Amino acid sequence: MIRFKLLTIVAVLTTAPMIHKAQSQRECYNTVSFCETKKKMGFTRNMQSLSGAFEQGDTSVVQIIVYKNMEYRISVCSPSNPELLGQFQFKIAEDVTKGVWKETTQKFLDEDGVEQTKTTRKRVYEKNEVVRYDNSKDEMSQEFVFQSNQTRKLKVKVYVPESEGGEMSAGMSGSSYACVGLLIEHQPGVVSGFNR
Repeated sequence: MIRFKLLTIVAVLTTAPMIHKAQSQRECYNTVSFCETKKKMGFTRNMQSLSGAFEQGDTSVVQIIVYKNMEYRISVCSPSNPELLGQFQFKIAEDVTKGVWKETTQKFLDEDGVEQTKTTRKRVYEKNEVVRYDNSKDEMSQEFVFQSNQTRKLKVKVYVPESEGGEMSAGMSGSSYACVGLLIEHQPGVVSGFNR
């Protein structure tokens, strides 16, 4: 009987951290539904909105698609960790392909044995990441509203800050995590000019 109780206690102690981790991921599953929306301004929740559990100091990169003449509102929240309000840093970036000319120079000897130089130019295309918005340059605003003039792929990079109070939940590895919601909302944008 004592052996059975001991086995039960050992089983509970070894599975408790796993249950806690699974519960934390389940709790974070729909965090975005608790983020403050702007329905009164006409915005609708976009299906690209996401939720997840993140360790302190993590950076997450998400790709989204925005469409021409649509207005978007992107915000970050953590309702279960109000101490992080106003602390999230996020950037919106885009990979832009640009054509550039590359020159190559070759040295060779001509038929008289004189060294000659030949320069050739070739057009190549390079991808560069362009940061379209950085909330650290906008007083750490936790939301950004914009209208896209074309359909494009954007990257949203979210940095989860370290909690100063250390009151965030601890996972299996002992590191702290936070439930974070990335809320993306959209509505038809204002089209300027005359229309038929």
